[in-house]
Amino acid sequence: MENTRTREHKVIEGETGFIIGAKGYLLELEGLPSVHINDVIINQKGKRALVTAINANGVEAILLDGGDTELGDHFTIRTRGIRFFFGEELFGRVISALGEPLDGGGAIPPPNNTLHLESVAPGMSARALMKEQFTTGMIATDILIPLAKGQRQMIIGPLSSGKKIFLESILAHQKKTGVICIYGFVGRPTSYVEEVVARILSESGNKNTIILAAFSDDPAPMIYLIPSVAVELAEFFSQQGYDVLLILDDLGSHAKYLREIALLSGRVPGRESYPGDMFFQQARLLERGGYFNKTVGGGSITILAVLETSIEDISNLVSTNLISATDGHLFFSPLLRSEGYFPAIISDQSVTRVGRQTQSLLATQLSIRVQSLLSEYERQRRYGQFGAQLSKETRDIIAQGKIMYEFLEQEPMVSLSIEVQIVLLSLVFTTFFHEKETVFAKHNRAALVDAIHTNKSIAYLVADAKTGTTPLDKFLKKLESALPYFEFVWQP
Repeated sequence: MENTRTREHKVIEGETGFIIGAKGYLLELEGLPSVHINDVIINQKGKRALVTAINANGVEAILLDGGDTELGDHFTIRTRGIRFFFGEELFGRVISALGEPLDGGGAIPPPNNTLHLESVAPGMSARALMKEQFTTGMIATDILIPLAKGQRQMIIGPLSSGKKIFLESILAHQKKTGVICIYGFVGRPTSYVEEVVARILSESGNKNTIILAAFSDDPAPMIYLIPSVAVELAEFFSQQGYDVLLILDDLGSHAKYLREIALLSGRVPGRESYPGDMFFQQARLLERGGYFNKTVGGGSITILAVLETSIEDISNLVSTNLISATDGHLFFSPLLRSEGYFPAIISDQSVTRVGRQTQSLLATQLSIRVQSLLSEYERQRRYGQFGAQLSKETRDIIAQGKIMYEFLEQEPMVSLSIEVQIVLLSLVFTTFFHEKETVFAKHNRAALVDAIHTNKSIAYLVADAKTGTTPLDKFLKKLESALPYFEFVWQP
């Protein structure tokens, strides 16, 4: 059978199609006998459209450019598929779904690839066991809710819950890891995109990032295309052996425009008026993420799929569909964010299904110990609210839990390596913090981190934390014996 992915179709000169019907940006055309789905056609006014269906009545296309069309307007085939430039020259650029510059930074090199918007996700034979951790630089995720390279993770929460700065911090951290980053803005306001782009491409950000953007006032078809184009671009680098981070922000907007296009085309609506294949449309994009073997380049695509929900509601169709199609989710709280927490993740409502298998023995045991402490802290804190007299043991647990929460918080855009995170959290389980208040931990956190980074006397502990093969109990004994090297830290 001929490979439809690589087959090329020649454009037949003089072939013309005429508009016989239009519903907004959805066009019905007669003619164009050799046209194929995903071909780009253009009319005499320079307006482009993407062919989405071919049936007995003619051709269906969605208008990619703004403006009006009229009955009788004629279209010719411009290109077979969307032509696009793939390459490192896109780093630090902001481009549209058609590969056109949006940042005023000069021309993009000529197209060298054709997008295959209907590509099938690589099968099991092309995939490898996820064995590398995808680091974010944040303790709350790297230790408690770890992610794997190739994992597909939902970032879910209401407006103003800290999702945006969380993603920016992850991108800034990838400057240290060499991961290629692709950020797809799906129907976001112009001001939102400009703010994020300015921070991403700043000196503290990560210029090893490609930004694809369709703004909220762009034509719906351009917004609808962003996730497909972003995934295709991620696959290009993954097939060259690179680790890629793909952020899709947000898939709620994508679902809304999928519904709009489906309703315009007359498809029978289902639950919440979404098309019947709603789950398939988004799940097939997410399935193209993964950790791949050498037969397809040996790279990986880690997907962070953002979904902005109404307050504390994750029961709607899009939320439940995406949660079931991903490998976990991080749930963000506007209440925690308003209280100054960063990252504002509700850990007991967040899930990672494959990330833990990438953690070292030491990190796994530390994660279990930390979660056990926090669980006991919450239980004892609630008990203490009833006015009961607390034992010394209970007071110690509450004090230890408060210090642990203090260390789980971070400043945005400031990242820590895994080994520093391990040493820092392990200190909470030593005598170093006995009889000390939370304010001590808060005042001395930066000094402790600096000591872990620079003090050569404890370099062996950092090395142990990096390899992660030492059991936690043994590591804590080593750390206990090294406490004199931390005693200089004293700001009450």
